[in-house]
Amino acid sequence: MALACPGCSGEMTQRTFEANYGAPVVVDLCLTCAAFWFDGMESLALAPGAVLDLFVLIHENKRAPAPLGTALSCPRCRAPLARTANMQRSTRFSYWGCPAEHGHFITFLEFLREKNFVRPLSPLEVEDLKRNVRSVTCSSCGAPVDLAKGSACGYCRAPLSMLDAKQVETVVAELKRDEAKREDARQGKTDPLLFAQLLQDRAAVSRDFRKLETEAPYLRYNLAAGTNLVEEGITALVTLLGRHR
Repeated sequence: MALACPGCSGEMTQRTFEANYGAPVVVDLCLTCAAFWFDGMESLALAPGAVLDLFVLIHENKRAPAPLGTALSCPRCRAPLARTANMQRSTRFSYWGCPAEHGHFITFLEFLREKNFVRPLSPLEVEDLKRNVRSVTCSSCGAPVDLAKGSACGYCRAPLSMLDAKQVETVVAELKRDEAKREDARQGKTDPLLFAQLLQDRAAVSRDFRKLETEAPYLRYNLAAGTNLVEEGITALVTLLGRHR
């Protein structure tokens, strides 16, 4: 049954995605709030291909997210959700967790941080950005950020962030490897050229992503005042991902 969104109380949509092991994962999402509800450990069970499917889904949702309520409740037990902070490598992300461990509510942007797709800009990247544009849009709240005054949003205090192209490259390579293995298993045979083909696929992915590593990735976008670095990065990388699916 459809769940009531903790953010806006509207009916959430269910989508089914492939899991690493066992049954597929049914994810509840709210496009109005731009957020997911994950029961239990569903977020960790997602296969690499499922993570990329969610990545594309985030890209396709063009609407601006509605402000979340101040008191969020678990859609399973109605208990108040607790705001929780966590770390993925060096990137901090946050979500609202159920005290009874029924699951957690997380915005699209925080999900990208959790999966290490989005990271804060380094001091060098901030300086490069200042030389090309005066202001950008905060990816967390949408407020303008004057780079002359700092590299964090003056309203929500979130640091400027961008997509981590290296992480996306890694996930794409894993996806291609897993797809090749599954296809081989479905055909009931072992391809003697499988290892060589995987190396070729890995090299092809690396060539495209290396272009995003040799220069500041945002310089490849149509950079202008008010640019949202995360949204621009998603657009560029979804286009690139389409060639490797």
